Order: sequence, then C-alpha cells, then structure tokens
Amino acid sequence: MRLTNSFETGLPPGTTVTTGNSGEVEAGNPFTLSTDSAASTCVYSGVGARGLLCMSVGVQSPAGPSRRGWAVNPLAVTNAQYYRLYVDPGTITGTLSVLRGMNTGSTGQRFRLSVSADGIVTMYNKSNVVVWVSAALAAGTWWRVEASVEGFDARPCQVQIFAGDAITPTQDSGVITGDFGGPITEVWFGQTNAAFGVAGVLDDLGYSDEGWLGPAALMPTVLFSWAGALTDHTATVTYALQNVSSVRLAVSQSPTLISPVHSADTAVDADGFVKITVSGLDPDTTHWYGLEANGMLLDTGRGLFTTDPTPGTVASFSVAFGSCNQTNSNAATFAQIAARQGPYGLARRILHEGDLHYRDPGAGWSTAEALAQYRTSMSQPTMQTMTAAVPMLYVWDNHDWGGTDSDSTSPAGPVNAAAYRQVVPHYPLATAGSTAIYQSMVIGRIRFIVLDTRSQRTPRTDPESASKTLLGAEQKGWLYDQLLQPEPVKIIVSGIYWRHDSAGGDRWGSYATEFQEIRQWIADRPQVQAFVIFGDRHALAADDGSSPGCYLPQAGGAPLDQGSTQQFELWSHGYWAGTPNTNLMAFGWLDIHDSGASITISYSGISASDGQVRVSMSTPFTAAPPLEAIWGYPL
Repeated sequence: MRLTNSFETGLPPGTTVTTGNSGEVEAGNPFTLSTDSAASTCVYSGVGARGLLCMSVGVQSPAGPSRRGWAVNPLAVTNAQYYRLYVDPGTITGTLSVLRGMNTGSTGQRFRLSVSADGIVTMYNKSNVVVWVSAALAAGTWWRVEASVEGFDARPCQVQIFAGDAITPTQDSGVITGDFGGPITEVWFGQTNAAFGVAGVLDDLGYSDEGWLGPAALMPTVLFSWAGALTDHTATVTYALQNVSSVRLAVSQSPTLISPVHSADTAVDADGFVKITVSGLDPDTTHWYGLEANGMLLDTGRGLFTTDPTPGTVASFSVAFGSCNQTNSNAATFAQIAARQGPYGLARRILHEGDLHYRDPGAGWSTAEALAQYRTSMSQPTMQTMTAAVPMLYVWDNHDWGGTDSDSTSPAGPVNAAAYRQVVPHYPLATAGSTAIYQSMVIGRIRFIVLDTRSQRTPRTDPESASKTLLGAEQKGWLYDQLLQPEPVKIIVSGIYWRHDSAGGDRWGSYATEFQEIRQWIADRPQVQAFVIFGDRHALAADDGSSPGCYLPQAGGAPLDQGSTQQFELWSHGYWAGTPNTNLMAFGWLDIHDSGASITISYSGISASDGQVRVSMSTPFTAAPPLEAIWGYPL
C-alpha cells in the first residue's frame, strides 16, 4: 500500500480539508480519517505551499487534535511502515505533533513525531518517551522528514531529514530501538495530540508499507488556461503552469477526451507560460480539450470551444463582450457569461475590450510585474469558469496599457506589448517591432475588426491637425482594408465608443479631424456595413447612429466589474448605469442571425447581478449590399 496527498485540489485557500475533497484533481489519495477539536481545523492554504496548496493546521482553545490521516494495513512483527511529510519550521507556532501512529479507533498511541518552532524534530515511543532528537532545522526552508517503524514492541525505527527533495539526508538517526506496542492501523498528520495554541503548515504527506517514499514529485500545476484565436480548423490555448517543462494539448469531440487530436509537444517557457496551437479540427464543431504533462492527462485546465464555421458560410451565432473589471476581479459577471445560452447556444467568444486590470502601469513597470498580473487576473475562479466555456479575445485599454489618458508615449508600452505576445492567444498582429495589437477574425459571414485604440495614438493634448491620430496611420489603413473585405457585415470592436464627443477628453472628440476623415471614407462607400461594439463607458448603451455625434450603430458592454457612469448625452435605444456611485457588473451580448438574404444583429445589455436585459437594439443588414465601382477598391 502506498498513499500520498499533495493537497493540489484546486479548492480556494481557507477551505476545510475533508475526506470528501482531499482526493480531488491531482491531490492524490483522499484521507479516510478526520478529527477536529472545537474551533480548530485543517484547511487548504496557499501560503508557503510547495505547489499551489498545502495544509495549514491551527489549534485553538479548548485543547484537542486537528488532524487528517489514513486507515492502513496493520503493522505486523515482520513488516515495516514508512512515513513522509514536508515541513518548514518557520510556519510553526509552539510544538506541532505532526505525525502519529495509532491503533484502530485511535485509543492507543504507537509513536509520535513532533517539530518545534525552533526546528527540533523529536521521535517518541508509545509512552511518549523520547527516542531521538534532531539538531535544529533552519526556518524558511522546506524539510522532508521521513520515518520508518519496523514491527512493534522493542523494534527498530529510523528518522531521516532531507533538505527539500535532496537524496542524501542532512540528519539520520540511524537504526534505533523504540517500544511501539501493538499493530499500527491508523496514521495521522497535523496536530495529532491535545495541545492548543499551536499552528503550522504541512505538505506532500505520504505512507507506505513498500519502502521509503523519497522526494515527492511536484505535480504539474495549472494556474490558468485560456483558449482563443480560433478558426474553422485550429485553436490556441495558453496555460500558466508550474512544475512541468513540456506539454501537449489533447482535443476531442467527446467530453471524456477519447480519440483526441494532439498538438505537438511544446516547451513551457522560463516564466511558466506555454501557448499551444492544435490544427486539423472539424469546422463548426464543439471540441473539448485538456493538457497532457509528463505523459499524464491532467484533470485541471480542461475546457471546451466550438470551432468557427468555414468563412463565408451562412451561420447564426452569439458573442459576448465587455471591458473594465477590477484588478484581480472574481466577479459573478464571468460566470454569467459562461452559463448564458442564447438562441444559438453558448457564446462563440467573449470579446474583452480592455482594462483587464487597473494597475495603470507606468515608468518602472517590469516584465515580471506584467506577467504576474496576467497570472493573477486570469487565475481567478470565475474568470477560469468563463474561459473554460468561452474562448476570449482580449485587447487593452488605458488602465492596462499605461494609465489614465495614456497613449503611444507610455513608458510601460514596450513591456506590455512583449508580455501580450508571450501570453495572450491572438490572431496575426502588426509588423514586427510594433507595439500594436489590432487584429481581425471571421465567423461565418461576419468580420470582426478588433482595434487597438491606445498604443498608436498621439497625445490628446496635441493641437488638432491631420497628423493627430487615435489609430495611427498604419492601423487606419488596415481598418480601411478590413472594411472592404468580402464579408457583408463588419463588427468594429473598439475600446472606446464611436462618437464625436467633446474635445479635451480621452475619446474621439480630441481627435476630430481623424474621426471626420473615417466618417467620410465610410459615407463614400455604401457597400460598407458596419456595427460598433465598445467598452470603456461604464454603462450599457445602444444607438442606431442617429444621435448627435454618432453615425454608425453601436452598443456598449461595460463595466464587467467597476463603478458606473451616469448618462450625459443622448442614446437612441437606451442607457443604463444602475445606481449612481455603486459598483456595476454588466456585459453586452450579440445574437447574430444570418438568414442568407439578411443579417440581423440583436444586442442585449445585461445586468450580471440579476440577468436582466437593461438595453436592447436590433439592427438589420442586407446580406448582399449594393456594390459601386470605385477606382482603387474592389467591388
């Protein structure tokens, strides 16, 4: 028999360790024994864990045990048992009785092992008589303590102490004799006796009657998974990982991942990220995916996506969109998006239009900080619920690019541009060396033109002129080219709303010449049919293009989790910002119906707290718009 537990259950820190949850995910063998004294318990903790989680023990008054363990094969006179635990004396208050061997029913002690706050390991026999004492272990280091008991009564025992996963012990009791009494049938870890006012952390526990357990192999740990950049036959998934150097993606049309298509083996980079692309998938088909590491299919990091229809195919579908969530948000909004079923099923995408966090990076913003923020933002439970069900396309806005009113001069720009390319699953980007992240995708007969409204803009305080730009010359030329592609309807994905507002602000009103240029360019080309979705504005809103300053139909989907902005201009189809000066959780949803002859975009602005549609608008388009011969542009 060999039993181990690493506590890597994926449960939130602070959750009580139970016999029911202790074997979830990659943790190992669930505990079969559980005892807690009053006001004391064993909980999962992320503080100081060797992987993601460990077990924290705290015993309050009144005194009593707080422990977890296994019922095991009886120790006979002719066999031996072996035990393992990892401990850092720096986490211990008082003296923690970390391991105890007992008879059935725990009415009689056979041996006990304790670790004190000053790093002393002590082995006791059945009568609590000391049989061995270690030299002090340094705090701030994981020490692996292994022990063996051979037979019972006056029989040999041994304690070995290793620095972490070392092979050679730093201390070894050698074979000593202890009086251990009858068979050991229960093995306990934690605070195993009745003392109180003690606390500590343990990790990677183990029992065996086959031999010494040795170092605990750290299980591959998934911090987050993030699917995106789908096409009709490919998908890309980014993982943030620990304890693994190479992985591959398994993709199947079965939720049990039978007969999967595999990606190539892909190396995990030095920062723990890996971006994996798998090809050869069937179009317009739901696929499930999982990660293989060290030859094992992991239980964590799984999800599903539906590949896109072949471009140009008549297809109806839904997408969600939004922006602006608090730093490290775990908002219910994300779970709502994951669960929402439109008339065409789950959303094909969540289009995140910026402000994934509000760190406002500036001078001194480092690559390590940028990558750490991706890890933290994306690993929140509801965010992971969403990205496991809905692939996400993400572009930045001001607060996750360079701060309020930030532009191309942001000192954090080069760091953010490099981190984006390292972590985010994205479609082909601008030329090498550019910070820009504008990109496009096609679902059926809809082209999504995803703008970068931040990194290419000149300062808003520059004098108004033809050279003052929000998009940058290269992106603007690309936008024109995208609007002339053959799909009958284009959806412009913009961090800011498509409206000429007052000058001096952070939106199009401060770039009036360029806004008018684009407006005229579109007006001169009646074959261009465009609809705008935007974030940034902390409200749900829709306009058919008729209100002052507007000329394209547009709809807003923000904030995902931020304060609200009350109305101060006209919106033809409504505006909702909830209660003034309170946090608002909301998102936008598009149901796109393609009948073949026409395409209708139906917008719903949804309050995540109650699922109610607060603003709505339906916008019809012809599926074969009138074409006019214009020199220099395709018909």
